[in-house]
Amino acid sequence: MKRNIAVSVGLIVLVVAFMVSGCVKSIDVPGSAAIDWSLQAVDGQARVIIGFSGLPDKALVKAFGGEVYAEFGFIKALSAKIPVEAIDGLLRNPHVVYVEPNIQLHALEEQYLWGMDRIFGDESFIFPTWVTSTGVGVKVAILDTGIDPSHPDLAGRVAQGIDFTGIGSSFDDNGHGTHVSGTVAAIYSNNSGVYGVAPSASLYAVKVLDSTGSGYLDWIIAGIQWAIVSDIDIINMSLGTPSDVQSLEDACNAAFADGILIVAAAGNSGNKPGNRDTVEYPGGYASVIAAAASDSNDLRVSFSSTGPDVELIAPGVSILSSIPGDGYAYYSGTSMASPHVAGVAALVLAARPTLTNAEVRLILQQTAENLGLKQEHQGFGLVRADLAVQAASVTTPPASDTDPEPGTVTVSNISYSLSRNAKHMYVSVQLEPFVVGASVSIEVYLNSGSSPYFAGTITTDTSGVAKFTVVNAPSGTYSTVVTDVTAAGYTWDGVFPENSFEK
Repeated sequence: MKRNIAVSVGLIVLVVAFMVSGCVKSIDVPGSAAIDWSLQAVDGQARVIIGFSGLPDKALVKAFGGEVYAEFGFIKALSAKIPVEAIDGLLRNPHVVYVEPNIQLHALEEQYLWGMDRIFGDESFIFPTWVTSTGVGVKVAILDTGIDPSHPDLAGRVAQGIDFTGIGSSFDDNGHGTHVSGTVAAIYSNNSGVYGVAPSASLYAVKVLDSTGSGYLDWIIAGIQWAIVSDIDIINMSLGTPSDVQSLEDACNAAFADGILIVAAAGNSGNKPGNRDTVEYPGGYASVIAAAASDSNDLRVSFSSTGPDVELIAPGVSILSSIPGDGYAYYSGTSMASPHVAGVAALVLAARPTLTNAEVRLILQQTAENLGLKQEHQGFGLVRADLAVQAASVTTPPASDTDPEPGTVTVSNISYSLSRNAKHMYVSVQLEPFVVGASVSIEVYLNSGSSPYFAGTITTDTSGVAKFTVVNAPSGTYSTVVTDVTAAGYTWDGVFPENSFEK
């Protein structure tokens, strides 16, 4: 029997097979029928405008525990502060026509976005990094609920759309995909609304989730296949599932092997202490960057999933971005963290288009800011757009007439670990001293075989570790031989420790 696995947008809690990993939301639209008054309130009191059918009744407002600020003689309304729990009762009064949030209006300029400001470090909007790179020429596929291409902050940014849900349109009928897209590439030169990390990147609306935020596994896989065929540079998947699905992993691995960088939400299944491995898939796959969520205090948000597969952390609380119908909304979730990372990747690739996806990924790791959190909470740290673009833009200095005396690098440790489902094996080669970006080659032998079961070459991370993934490793006894280490300014002593691992 064919098994259908659904994908669902988890707006508050992730509860079904596949889920968009975001978001508690409040729509920033005056008069909206679904106002979340708790988000408008301070100490349980909301600032409101109250409209009446006749003369404004100050006594009625006070009877509900409110405090009147001002009356308006030319309209039948007054402004007040009132307890949130009293609003429903006030609306039931036949003389009250409406209760609206006393919103703030601003000059027509881009709004301050704390998350964007944070990942650009000490820079201020308009960010100097944009002089070097704004993401021009980079193709980012948003595998989500679609995109509203007519939104003023996305005008001209959506290069193409395709639907895999069967409705025949890639238009966003949920809101999630447009919000994610705004964080990646909303334009900043229109002096209104919001702006994205890579405002000149090209967006591709790959609709794999329906109006409820749900979709089937084959829709997701079809979207990944389309991205490969369409020569996409970066995929953002703000969706996830606690189930490890082989076909999805195969699709992600194929996309990465084809040169696509994949970023996904780590998931919203975390707990307050963050003491369990809760990273969801596809974020949990080795071929995918799993993005956790931080708050404005540089702390992991309690809902953010944790585990060894967390690779980076990015802002994910009260993120303001675009929604369909020319609107804006605050969303929270790792769904919001993921597009921050995808946008930075687009900046890096535009700064040096010759980089491979693996090289872009390494730059993101090496330039991430250590927030002092556990590795399982932050991975390499907070993604930094300014530092990543700077690293991508550095050219190799000319060789000096006198070459320095090279140092010696050695392999200090070879260790093994398993993925959460124990299907895959990780082989970690530690160099001493710590050398970032060194090339390490290994051969892994199974049960003392005469030929290697696995062979590979990879570069070391910021801890001087090269971590290899042996996919679907069978049971048996493993040993690893280091065949080469190449590092600028160093020579390898050719020595590595004896090692073995029983799986």
